[in-house]
Amino acid sequence: MQRSHLIGYMPDVQNFEKNMNTLSGKWDLLTLLGSMSNIGMDTSETRKAFEDLLDEPLKRLIEETFNKSLNELESKAQTAIDILIRNLFERTADIGFLATDDDIRDYLLFLHSADMTASEEIREIKIKKKEALTERFAEYVSKYSVYENIILLDLKGKVLVQLDTANPVTFSKDPLIQESLRTHQGYVETYRSSDLTHHKPSLIYSYRVCNPDNDEPLGVLCLIFRFENELKSIFNKLTRDNPYIALELLNPYGEVIASSSAHHVPVGSHLPPRNNEDQQTYYAGFEYLYKAVKTTGYQGYNGSGWIGHAMVPLHLAFRTSSRSTFLKNDLFDTVANAKTYYPQELQDILAKAKKIQSELDITVWNGNVQIANSAGHESPFTKALLSEISKTGEETKRVFDHTVANLNTAMLIQHLEALKFQSSLAIDIMDRNLYERANDCRWWALTTTFRESLSHTHPSHEEREKMNTILEYINGLYTVYSSMFIYDREGTIIAASNPSDHSIIGKKVGYSWALETLDLKTTQDYVVSAFEPSPYYANRSTYIYNACIRNFNEENVGGIGIVFDAESQFEAMLHDTLPKDENHLIPEGMFALFVDRSGRVISSTSSTINVGEVLPLPVSILELTPGQSDAQILPYNGVYYALGATCSNGYREYKQSDGYDNDLIALLYRPIGEMQVLVTEAPAQRVYTYPKANGTEETTEISTFFVDGSLFAIESKNVVCSLSHQELTSILHASEYNLGVISYEKRMISVISLAKLLGKEKKYDKERDTVILVKTVLEKQVVYLGLAVDAIYSSPEIPIRSISHYSNILKNENSLTKAVIIPDRAEDFGNEMISILDIPKIYMQLIQPYSHPMHKVMA
Repeated sequence: MQRSHLIGYMPDVQNFEKNMNTLSGKWDLLTLLGSMSNIGMDTSETRKAFEDLLDEPLKRLIEETFNKSLNELESKAQTAIDILIRNLFERTADIGFLATDDDIRDYLLFLHSADMTASEEIREIKIKKKEALTERFAEYVSKYSVYENIILLDLKGKVLVQLDTANPVTFSKDPLIQESLRTHQGYVETYRSSDLTHHKPSLIYSYRVCNPDNDEPLGVLCLIFRFENELKSIFNKLTRDNPYIALELLNPYGEVIASSSAHHVPVGSHLPPRNNEDQQTYYAGFEYLYKAVKTTGYQGYNGSGWIGHAMVPLHLAFRTSSRSTFLKNDLFDTVANAKTYYPQELQDILAKAKKIQSELDITVWNGNVQIANSAGHESPFTKALLSEISKTGEETKRVFDHTVANLNTAMLIQHLEALKFQSSLAIDIMDRNLYERANDCRWWALTTTFRESLSHTHPSHEEREKMNTILEYINGLYTVYSSMFIYDREGTIIAASNPSDHSIIGKKVGYSWALETLDLKTTQDYVVSAFEPSPYYANRSTYIYNACIRNFNEENVGGIGIVFDAESQFEAMLHDTLPKDENHLIPEGMFALFVDRSGRVISSTSSTINVGEVLPLPVSILELTPGQSDAQILPYNGVYYALGATCSNGYREYKQSDGYDNDLIALLYRPIGEMQVLVTEAPAQRVYTYPKANGTEETTEISTFFVDGSLFAIESKNVVCSLSHQELTSILHASEYNLGVISYEKRMISVISLAKLLGKEKKYDKERDTVILVKTVLEKQVVYLGLAVDAIYSSPEIPIRSISHYSNILKNENSLTKAVIIPDRAEDFGNEMISILDIPKIYMQLIQPYSHPMHKVMA
């Protein structure tokens, strides 16, 4: 990836660099001023540490910005090609099945026999048969609306029957005719210009029609797929949210055969069909980010080697996106800002920045102590410099915190957007699949054998057996069904596809959907059962699609029921839409569901969520309008999940204009973290406003620090320095408050736990806690002591009038504080006061009694 080149197109990265450059200038100045101060303050190491750390969030920010755009391109390109391939897989089954249609075979057989005579009677029969077959083609296309034309040709290429009367072709020399007659495959798929389709590029599925008695070819059947219409539908849906993305379908040589923006990327133009290292290309004088993908295939079908391609102008690829409506979810900000859920690499960046800042705080704090303890310590310049260094360090850390928080938020948004998109893909796959089921039942209801046999009130044994055989043949080709059956006008089952299910023959269908089917008015109508346990599906829940069978007098004489294999088919759809890692494994904890508007589970990829179970889902999800998507953070079973959801909207006429209403919702869950792990982040550190000296008021220096959230102080004259990362050595016969000893300038110094003195059970943590070294004079001897605190804070100079010593009345002989600092205004300290520790008292009570040798030891 050409980082320097890409940064110019990434506003978020540029803003981060701008902020850091500004801070870098400040550090330059502070380093210079520090070298001129009377304590020789050197900030060069701090500056270098921050600059070294800067590369980590900068690199991550560039990667996330780049990957977000590239992932969007990849997902849309992959979806476009895979959705198309799924559709075309159904077409490969269509042509093979329709080529065995009895009506088409009978027409060709009639033509072969009728060629030997030229009587007027034969010609009239021929015309009527042609009209009848044309009507049958019209019935087929009215159900399988993905086709624009059906053409039947003889063995030499003469057009015998076609649905599109405006198509002028009467004879074809297209090589696909001979290929269809010779192929050993079940179909021939052709995409190119053809004399069958006005010499325009078309997608044609063809196969030979054979004599059922001897398998000799009689003619060739062609289905003309609505290629442009289908690609336009796919492209429009995928580019709706981002119109700057251009989607293309390429042949294996890089030629564009379909485009979402034909004026921008015309059909016939060429694009690189393979990805280069930086995913960047030039086209029409502009730089683009692009992604080219091959189909993942569907049930072994991979199409004609086509490539899905998506591209976006580089100057538009990394625009800062505004927050989508799903971010209004109440939990989003809570979870997004909880460092517990940050990826480990982001937590590491924050930890390093905090460590640098802590070390800087100690340096500044010790500098102020040094000033306070130096002869003639009046040095306003040096104190101001130290204050500015501290502020700049905090500002630098805030930039890191803000950047990392934005990175985490962006990553969470990306997860939500991906889940939202994948849920729309899952429901689209379902709608397209069930569209085919509605087509199948209506088309098979028009099977001539079924219509003729059911014309008789009591079909013969031979007729029933023939129906069983046909159903078994169909079911063998269409494995998405567990079984099929035919029932008569009384609702009694008279044929079934599976020999193992023949026990249901002779029994009545006791469901309302059978009665509704027998009352349908047209061949376009169909009925779908509720999603419920069915005896025709081993008492598991499924949909049964039904269509009315009508005789040739247009009377309703029965119905066909096709039992969808819901369990395996729905689960496969969901599984295919779940994201996979480089090892083709679903990320741990992810699962997907189909539910209805009540939250009842239709299908699940989770072993702990069963079909029929009702999930507690928010109203905003259950009341999504058809085609609407959403994403949000939700709790479920003690875990926070990122959730993507989309409500079904049908496909073509299915669920849109055919009268069938059954809204389903696809849900994709991605775990974020366990709810009990979530802790409220520590509130922002309180700002203390210290009393200011007026005129010539006498002042004193104090050094402050935090213990258990409260601020305490020590007179700076008693402070030696503060230390971090101190290893403590335990000692015997010590006070319970004594944590151990440290070595400092060849002295062994005891360290007291101030937290324990406050009654808090807190273990010392050398990575987080600070040790303040203090000194005092006892019996004309200087003694040293260490105090373990949570964090050092500041070293202000305050007027002596603000220090209130305890009176003899209030003074407790055991008290370890000797005074409090009273603010000028109560709110300056948050309505609190700051206690000043009595260092001599602490030493005398907690160290001195344990410093004498024991008079007795164990014998």
